[in-house]
Amino acid sequence: MLPTVGITYNAAYPVEDGVVRRALEGLAQIRMIEMPTERLDDDQEAAVAATLRGVTALLVRPGYLPRSLLVRCHELRFIAMHAAGVDKVDFRATAELGITVTYAPGGNALGVAELTIAMALLLVRQLVPTISATKEGMWNQARRAGTELSGKTLGIIGVGRIGSLVAERALAFGMHVVGNDPAFEPEEFAARGLLWLPLDAVLESADLVTLHVPLDPSTAKMLDAAALRRMKPGAFLLNLARGGVLDESALEAALLDGHIAGAALDARETEPPPSVDTLRSLPNVIVTPHIGGSTDESLTRMAEMCAVEIQRFLVGKPPINEASLDAVDAE
Repeated sequence: MLPTVGITYNAAYPVEDGVVRRALEGLAQIRMIEMPTERLDDDQEAAVAATLRGVTALLVRPGYLPRSLLVRCHELRFIAMHAAGVDKVDFRATAELGITVTYAPGGNALGVAELTIAMALLLVRQLVPTISATKEGMWNQARRAGTELSGKTLGIIGVGRIGSLVAERALAFGMHVVGNDPAFEPEEFAARGLLWLPLDAVLESADLVTLHVPLDPSTAKMLDAAALRRMKPGAFLLNLARGGVLDESALEAALLDGHIAGAALDARETEPPPSVDTLRSLPNVIVTPHIGGSTDESLTRMAEMCAVEIQRFLVGKPPINEASLDAVDAE
């Protein structure tokens, strides 16, 4: 009997499962597992654990995998994360249980990078309120609509796969690009036309700051109230990484008093955010539902990467991109 491979999905987070089925034909049977996006309550966890019974390998798009769930999955030996971030997995538990975890670095990088530039343009040109006003019939509002990206300084925090693609596109717009990433030396930045700066200097000099770091203990709330106050008055902030790297209450305060001119958020501290959400209601804030890596092309690439990893597991080959908390990029 063929082993069973599970694929988590829900209506908001579909998976290109045809790609996986074709790759695993003759090697495994596929079980589609509907999984909530949010953390599971006790009843949900029991239901999900039941659907995971007999699953040897699991492709995870939506869903959290805490210890309490993993210890109930006695046959599970392999997890392929349909993402470049792995903060939804309890790594201590997987290590203790002998479960290998892989991820899909770079699979969604181009989609996230393009959305970053799109959001930067929306912010500096004040396009969201302008589009809304025009749709409401206000054609002859004041004909002054923001500034240009050219000549501005973009500060990139996290210059890995995604941050590097953002930098390339920003340079094409005529921007000056500064950045900070402990994984790179200043000379490596210079070779790409970028300027390496200490984190405080990035915050102080940039007209726009964009976050592209993974969420781990070293980056949790790295942009807190003090860091946000170091940003240049009137600067813009973009977070297309993980909501937990930003203190959203501090951001709200900085937006309300005008220190920060606007923000674009594709990732939130709580997803979905609560029904009462001041940030979402502010006119100078753009919010999208964590869609940076959800282009058709990105979804296909990540499904292919996951399928290859599961295929290798099933035939006894080592993984290509085994995940660890200190070796992953943000999605």
